[in-house]
Amino acid sequence: MTFKTKLFTCLLLIGVLAGSIAQEEESTRCADYYKGTYTLKKGKTKEGYIFINDCKPHLFQQSLRVIDEKAYTRYKKGKKIKKKAIEKFKVKEIKAFALENGRTFRQVKYVNLASTTKVGMLPKRFLLEVAADGDIVVYKKYYRTDNGVIHGEVMDSKLAGGPAHTEFMKNNFQILIQKDKSKNPKNIRSVNIKNYFGDNTEIIEKYQNGDYEFRIQLQREAAFGYNCDMLFLNALVEMANDYNKGINTELSSNSFDN
Repeated sequence: MTFKTKLFTCLLLIGVLAGSIAQEEESTRCADYYKGTYTLKKGKTKEGYIFINDCKPHLFQQSLRVIDEKAYTRYKKGKKIKKKAIEKFKVKEIKAFALENGRTFRQVKYVNLASTTKVGMLPKRFLLEVAADGDIVVYKKYYRTDNGVIHGEVMDSKLAGGPAHTEFMKNNFQILIQKDKSKNPKNIRSVNIKNYFGDNTEIIEKYQNGDYEFRIQLQREAAFGYNCDMLFLNALVEMANDYNKGINTELSSNSFDN
């Protein structure tokens, strides 16, 4: 073996080792199994430990991996989980799931009307996190980091890695809103707000008077695409929660612009 071959082999091994360490560090920082419940398509609810990777949220938005108590105990002791111990579900098999820490997710069919291709505009099912629930439902749709269409800003964050990437993935997402349960939710940046809050005069008045931070957030330009962040989400959730409390349901005759 020549010197150049030895050097190349050594550098290759170093690269593989570094990549392995980086991947392990990311998994420790972003991913874990969380105790929770999941509801199957036919309505049966089961308990288990659900895999969540906040650095690769497309994984739990498109499928579910669950282990039982015995496998979880082995996992926490640092032992490797056997493949046969992991129960995998396709998104169409799960109606909803909830984690013991309070996070809840629901199967949603969404049509990306902003897509530039016919394939991209086909309705797709996702398991999306619920941010507000009631007559108006607000969902968080996280970004994918592997395969398919990836935003440049998301890819830049992924390549940079580290804790900043974890925070980026948690703090940047799209928001979907749904009122008519017979229709698919829509992206918050593509709707007329009047169609969702227009039958509550008290909320409209507060919105128009600037009492809701959401009006300011809605006028703030997205960093990229239809992106939203936690400031935007929290402002919308406050308004949605007030609506869901049913404070006032009289039909408004006021003019209403975003």
